Parts: sequence; C-alpha cells; structure tokens
Amino acid sequence: MTPASPHSPPAVAGTAPALLALDWGTSSLRAYLLGEGGTILETRSSNDGIMRVQNGAFVAALEESCGDWLRAQPGVSLLMAGMIGSKQGWLEA
Repeated sequence: MTPASPHSPPAVAGTAPALLALDWGTSSLRAYLLGEGGTILETRSSNDGIMRVQNGAFVAALEESCGDWLRAQPGVSLLMAGMIGSKQGWLEA
C-alpha cells in the first residue's frame, strides 16, 4: 500500500465532519472529508486503486488511507463510488 498524501484546503472554523466520501478508482483512491453542505474540510489521495489492493484487502487499504478520520469521527457516514463497486472491487454493485 502507498500512504495517502494529505492535501488540506483552508480550514473552516466550527465545521464538523459530516461525510467521508471516496472516489475509489482502478488506479487511485481519492478521499474527501466533508462538512455540512458539502464543505471540503480535507482531501487525500493515493495510488491504491482497486487493482493495486492485494487479495481483496480493501478494509486495510481504507484504514491506511482514512483510519485516523474514522477514529476521530466515529459514526461518520461513508460513501464510496467508482470502481470499488465493480466486479473487481470490494462489492459488486
């Protein structure tokens, strides 16, 4: 796994995370921590697309990329889109 690279837009004071959105494609993973109304609080990206995740270890890849966000915001909603829902992904949609 390749560590996620953090990219932080300007902080929005008083905005609590409301959603963790992932665009999990074939060759890359892009993650967005969003506040109310879709305000982008922080972004990350890595080269851990579905074709690079070995033996279906998607939970481990998610933990490596966004585990700190998930621990800091227990119960935050998680939305995954892209190839993660393909036949080769985590779960075929």
